[in-house]
Amino acid sequence: MVELTWMTGGKQGSGIDAALGLFSRVMMKFGYNIYGYREYFSNIKGMHSFFTVRVSENKIASIPSRVDMAIFSDSESVLGEKNERGDTVHEGHVRDVKEGGVLIIDSKVDKSRIDRKDITILDIDFDSIISKVAKKFDKPTSEVMIAKNIVCVSASAYLLGFDESTIADAIISEFAKKPKSVIDLDISVSEGTIDYLKGRNEAVVNETINHIKSRGLQPALNLEKSGKESQIYMEGFTSTAIGKAIAGCKMQIYYPITPASDESVFIESHPELGIRVIQPESELAVFAMTVGASIAGVRASSSTSGPGMSLMAETVTWAGMNEVPVVLVDHQRGAPATGQPTRTEQSDLMFAVHQGHGDFGRMIIAPGDVEESIEMTANAFNYAEKYQLPVIVLGEKAISQGSMNMDKKTILDIKDRYRVDRGKLIYKTDGSYKRFEFTDDNISPRIIPGNPDAIFWMTGDEHDEWGHVSEEPNNRIKMMQKRNGKYDKILSELKPEEKFRIIGDTDGADLLLVTWGSPSAAAIDAINGKDNVAILQIKLIHPLPKEVPDILRKAKNTVILEENISAQLKQHIASESGFVIPNEILKYNGRLIRYDEVSDAIDKIKKGEHKVILNAY
Repeated sequence: MVELTWMTGGKQGSGIDAALGLFSRVMMKFGYNIYGYREYFSNIKGMHSFFTVRVSENKIASIPSRVDMAIFSDSESVLGEKNERGDTVHEGHVRDVKEGGVLIIDSKVDKSRIDRKDITILDIDFDSIISKVAKKFDKPTSEVMIAKNIVCVSASAYLLGFDESTIADAIISEFAKKPKSVIDLDISVSEGTIDYLKGRNEAVVNETINHIKSRGLQPALNLEKSGKESQIYMEGFTSTAIGKAIAGCKMQIYYPITPASDESVFIESHPELGIRVIQPESELAVFAMTVGASIAGVRASSSTSGPGMSLMAETVTWAGMNEVPVVLVDHQRGAPATGQPTRTEQSDLMFAVHQGHGDFGRMIIAPGDVEESIEMTANAFNYAEKYQLPVIVLGEKAISQGSMNMDKKTILDIKDRYRVDRGKLIYKTDGSYKRFEFTDDNISPRIIPGNPDAIFWMTGDEHDEWGHVSEEPNNRIKMMQKRNGKYDKILSELKPEEKFRIIGDTDGADLLLVTWGSPSAAAIDAINGKDNVAILQIKLIHPLPKEVPDILRKAKNTVILEENISAQLKQHIASESGFVIPNEILKYNGRLIRYDEVSDAIDKIKKGEHKVILNAY
């Protein structure tokens, strides 16, 4: 079976980020599954970024800590970098190459500083390749330097056994929206790179190719072109956007914030999705407009991250008081305060559950990967309207900045089986309409403002069935019970697969790994080949499914896996059920959880450790 993990990187703003998509498309053309991930600093230009792509014959959504092949055009990526105070910015990726792996570097890098006798090192003269192409197109070399990303992908693909036409096809696909002159130049850089490698006739090139072959890392030689034209390259932030489009969302209101902005920019650049995008002056205005649109009968949403969601808290409580069906996607990042704008974390769970002052009904759901986020985001709109409450989708930078191949049929199947459920939305009334009418299921008929036969009032104060301000004690009791009494209906009506996912035998396993969100994908790969380890992925965070405590109590031993320092899901489960998960695997350095570090942590827990902190870069 083919398993290959590839890495590249360089200075932000140098065009290197396009290499992730380009390399992925090359591999997809031969029918392989890919999962890619971006790591970058929170500045626009100059700092270090790196990108990892895992290639497999199996469906995947996680990456390991070490790579089989890495290629870099700058010395800092290889050897590391320090700031002006002498502090380490990053330690260099030479350490990230597996034993027996391949490292491709610029010929200007000082190889004497690379203390790795266990890997194959190949140097390439990037400047020579770029200069020849610049001369061919009569351009200054400085204008063509951005095409070093093409050199990285083309050199890697050639060494892996791919031909020029496959790489050219990928370039055309990746840069389809760019002018033909740019595409022609990029293809010329690719051809120049391959000619350079062919023309060297040095033993080290052939040795590198033979080494790659001996390790079974030539995917092109193991699969024929699959003709899987239906496969598309899907980035995480597009999945929530597509989910919103499937649900019939018509308004996306946002204020720019990393990493959530990519979703809104994508929607804005694809008017065919049918979603109007508005950017007001602040996060306060954002959610006020979103709530207003929802009251007016439009399926509306916003996407933000922790700092933005903090500013929206007061309006979330107003929506809770008035039972407004509204959807908010939180692309979580490092916290608190500004935290780590471009790193990942799962630190908003408790905030989402308790966001705002007072008690009111809400739902919190958490997709585990790019594919799940499509359907779960779409479902959020049905939940919001059916149960008349705010719904928060807990995404993560780990998901929004991930990428994977997906069959178009998967998206079409989600679209085909999706049914819009607007709940108790009515269009006619006898003139005695009560917006907050007491009902047996705590959900009132809802009408769109402007109906000539109905008038209703909405206020931030406590109110009666009509919406008039009321401080009468018995009314207060009934209204509090109404807003907070929807959970039994939610828990009884949602299907088990909407609430959680089980992998393995939770009763018979020696260890049950409990997790949520993006660590779920790493957990699935981590237990591959391990005996008696099962997984419980919780999708419905709040209200907590009633089945969860029973599953936990029946397990022989349990461990929580989260990306935060305080084990927030563990706390939530304990507060809701009284069950305290005794073991913890936690990561909070801002980096993606890797499946091999989870595998090692599971072994430590099984040997008696109770808490394992992960720190893979």
